[in-house]
Amino acid sequence: MRAAALPPVSRRSINRLRPTPLVRRLALVFAAMGAGASAYAQQSTTQVDLPATQVTAGKSAAYGAKQASTGALGDKAVLDTPFTINVATQELIQNRQAQTIGEVFKGDPAVTANNDGYIGEASNITIRGLQLDLLEGYKVDGLAVPNWGSDVPLEHFERVELLKGLSGFMYGFGTPGGIANFVTKRPTNTFGGSATFGFTSGGTLKESLDVGARVGPTKALGARLGVVHEEGDTFVDGGHIKRDSASLALDARITPDLQWSFDGLYMQRNVQGAYYGIIPGQDFGVPVTEFVRTPRAIDGSQRVSSRGSYYETEIKSVGTELNWAATPDWNVRAAYRYTQQNRGNADSAIQLTDNAGNFSELQYSSYQRYQYSQAQVMANGKVRTGPIEHELVFGTSWQSLTQATGGFASTLLGTGNLYDTSAFVSSGATPMRVPSSDGLARTSRIDQTSVFASDTAKFNEHWSVLGGLRYTRFNQTGYNTDGSTSAKYTREPITPTLAVMFKPVQPVTLYTSYVESLEAGATAPITALNAGTVFGPLKSKQIEVGAKAELHDWTFGAALFQVQRGLAYLRPDNVYTQDGMTRYRGLELSARGKLARDWTLLGGVLFMNSENTESDASVLGKRAYGSPRFKATAYVEYAVPPVPGLVLSAGGQYVGNAALEADNSNIVPGYHTFDVGARYSTKVGGKPVTLRFNVDNLTNEKYWLPSWGFILVQGAPRTFRASATVYF
Repeated sequence: MRAAALPPVSRRSINRLRPTPLVRRLALVFAAMGAGASAYAQQSTTQVDLPATQVTAGKSAAYGAKQASTGALGDKAVLDTPFTINVATQELIQNRQAQTIGEVFKGDPAVTANNDGYIGEASNITIRGLQLDLLEGYKVDGLAVPNWGSDVPLEHFERVELLKGLSGFMYGFGTPGGIANFVTKRPTNTFGGSATFGFTSGGTLKESLDVGARVGPTKALGARLGVVHEEGDTFVDGGHIKRDSASLALDARITPDLQWSFDGLYMQRNVQGAYYGIIPGQDFGVPVTEFVRTPRAIDGSQRVSSRGSYYETEIKSVGTELNWAATPDWNVRAAYRYTQQNRGNADSAIQLTDNAGNFSELQYSSYQRYQYSQAQVMANGKVRTGPIEHELVFGTSWQSLTQATGGFASTLLGTGNLYDTSAFVSSGATPMRVPSSDGLARTSRIDQTSVFASDTAKFNEHWSVLGGLRYTRFNQTGYNTDGSTSAKYTREPITPTLAVMFKPVQPVTLYTSYVESLEAGATAPITALNAGTVFGPLKSKQIEVGAKAELHDWTFGAALFQVQRGLAYLRPDNVYTQDGMTRYRGLELSARGKLARDWTLLGGVLFMNSENTESDASVLGKRAYGSPRFKATAYVEYAVPPVPGLVLSAGGQYVGNAALEADNSNIVPGYHTFDVGARYSTKVGGKPVTLRFNVDNLTNEKYWLPSWGFILVQGAPRTFRASATVYF
């Protein structure tokens, strides 16, 4: 099965698109809530409504957003921050029909996808040459959620905020690539919602419902519900996905100054046909007949792993927050979140043994659990000392991450060839399954307690200075299978942030900033000879000089940056080590706006130079692995004047080549992809309806996504997506 053409939709597939009994019941419940609320006057609020012509407060032209969450700095205008922030709005995500975080930020010049959750272990991205941390790099409403071997369900979030670079002061420990913050959909002012029915080539069908309402004499109580079901064959030959998720957001305006909110998210996701990665044999420590080079790219629809490979993930997350406007100038927020991710898998490592594409397939099976508990209290406000206005933030936070495993096994399934799928020879072993959480044993625990404070001093309408400090007590403990301690690290760093901002005119900000950050030490991967070894924390530093402007219908950004980060890599002898330093230098340019009344443009370029500046001779002076030297991207929309409601779109990206390993023994070729799309908004039976159709990777480009310093995963093939959304 190739993804180049849309297969016919069977009657069985059409039946799947009918709302389930649960969806019908929930729609009736919310309809009743809306009827009860319609008699009451609408109260002014920061929440938004759901109709097709929705306008989000604070949104700028061309899918931009003027406001963003910035962790310990609170909610800020993007223009007033001395960092690079990109906000992907719900409108952009819907119109591009993005399914993964890589697709969400495909149009960002600083972001490249390094995996795809429909083909590989999980969707993830690289920001300015640095991979996003799967345990600390993903947040929901500012608090961390694990994203190991899974994909955050995008349908339940209003927007995704991407902070590029170090986040030590704002979020605590984490890799210097950045932070992806998913902002939960909250209750709407009036009853409203949408139902979406979609199809993806290969045979995947999706139905979703999003409903919100407020009730009460003053509309003090609000609720929003989202449910999603996705099931069918993926674009990978023999691949299949089944995904169910639900979210609920509640809030109560206890008094005009005090608001309580709650949110819950649940997801079950099973993907079959995905695999761990394709790896040159010498990087895996297996016998090879010759030094294995980067293989010729294969079609994105080609299945590589044996039947029986799968990833199965369950996510449970609940959060609550109390927000108190203590005075007109001061606000206090207290928040808590608990998240548990359960993950079972039987995934294959495809070990290349020569340059003809021959490989051996080694399958790993395990069951793992990640548990996060977090609490944060933060106060922010304004004071004045003479002519200087101070925006102050004080806070404290605590979080605990526990990892456990319920079993682990591996077996050699057989041998095959990348370019001849009929050449597989089974070893006689059958695919494995570690079925449950029985016998879970704790493998590691990370505890963090932080105190932070910042002051943004505004001297006049042109000049301001930001200073911030975060003290963190960090404890990282590794455990043996018998429960005894295998390694323990304690650090008490102080991570500063310092920035100077200058506004020559109000819509323009020039800035320079300095940030420090620490991240949890690396853990040797299961494929290394020293698998499971836990290393101490790594320190990073960043300097950034930039400019931002919001002029008429345009937003511009430019940033010159340097990041220094500790180096962790797989040595040629298949031993994972943490030693040395890598320097990343780059220039990022971006723009979005209206070319004319009917034309919208988003685009940008990234120039990168990365180098290992301190390490052993095998990697010293080499490029940082996984870091492309160049990326360019553009996306354009045209609203067709003769046909009101019709919008045509086209986009493209070019990603430069990247080193696969730390010693640069293999270079992964660059690639380009092109996308086209169309959407049509109209009314059917008095209800707004939007029809969307997108084709990603129009030319069916074959390419590799590199990650982790030794892994290759094929890029997605030409993919068709069609959907219909009804608003009510």
